[in-house]
Amino acid sequence: MAFDLKDLTEVMEAETERGVPSPDLLAGVRRRVRRSNRLRAAAAAFGVVLMAGTAFGVVQGQGGSGPHQRDVLAPTMSGVTNDAFLKSRSVEGLKPLKEVRFTEFGRMARVTFTPTGPFTMYTVQCSRDAMWYDAKGEGLAITGCGGTAYMFTKPGVSQTVETTALPVSVAQELGDGPSSRGALDRFLAAHAPIPGAWSLRVYSGPCTNGCKEMRDPSTFSPPAQPPLSGLKQLGSAFGTADGRSRTVRLKEPGKALRLRVTCLDGAATAVVRIGGRAKVVDCERAESHGVVWDQDAGAGTSAIGITVLPAEAGEVHATDDAALAKQMRGAKPAGRWTLDVYAR
Repeated sequence: MAFDLKDLTEVMEAETERGVPSPDLLAGVRRRVRRSNRLRAAAAAFGVVLMAGTAFGVVQGQGGSGPHQRDVLAPTMSGVTNDAFLKSRSVEGLKPLKEVRFTEFGRMARVTFTPTGPFTMYTVQCSRDAMWYDAKGEGLAITGCGGTAYMFTKPGVSQTVETTALPVSVAQELGDGPSSRGALDRFLAAHAPIPGAWSLRVYSGPCTNGCKEMRDPSTFSPPAQPPLSGLKQLGSAFGTADGRSRTVRLKEPGKALRLRVTCLDGAATAVVRIGGRAKVVDCERAESHGVVWDQDAGAGTSAIGITVLPAEAGEVHATDDAALAKQMRGAKPAGRWTLDVYAR
């Protein structure tokens, strides 16, 4: 028996009354927004859309940019606008603009709205664990429900987003995710819709809070860092961000060191230990550029300790092994990292 909105009112109204994502989610969104290079990748796929959230991924389709070039179009559905959403609280300094509620997973929703400010944010809230698929032309972004997308917009100029959600159990059939927008369309067309409640919420206005951390991708340039060319390399290592402590042996003892840590695909924070001192490195935001810094090792060192945590583990406050192991509880290993050590 199909569900209707009346059957699911209590679930979605409970979500609306919250008005704002949890502090943990907001902290995660702010941190992910600061990952400039990853946002550049998203902007390349979407034009001006910047995506943040857990399990983030971007797929850029091949061979055309219009839906008329796809062999199969995803079945669509309409939703119901929740007028009460306009009275909910602002998020990230942006005022609530529109909420559209849906009663089925697995159908593409097209939602049009008119921004009221230069920044617009939209997010999907689901009544069960689900993955969110956000499409723009042939581009495709994938994240969990509760993730957030940001847009640079012009007040009064309408925007349309195409988006859908799938329960995690169904999304697992896609493996690591559809390879293109066309692949998602074919999957949706081949599967029946699944009853369930979810909604798309849109916020817009002049940003006064966390979204100020967004940068126009066209103006982004990585910060200047100490050069590595011409330096003698003393050691290197690589691995998965799993919270394990590793020791990197150097080819010869070093005193004046220059180090670079690079984190990709979900690896977020490195704890580097030299001579009894620990340094916490936010390597996630630097992405492929890496974080480069100079450090003196006193009388010299022949080994360097490193522990790298995934983004899911959260912000590092204590650097001892026990604290890091505790922080990894419930977090899955993700991403990869490299450490390069040079003599200055």
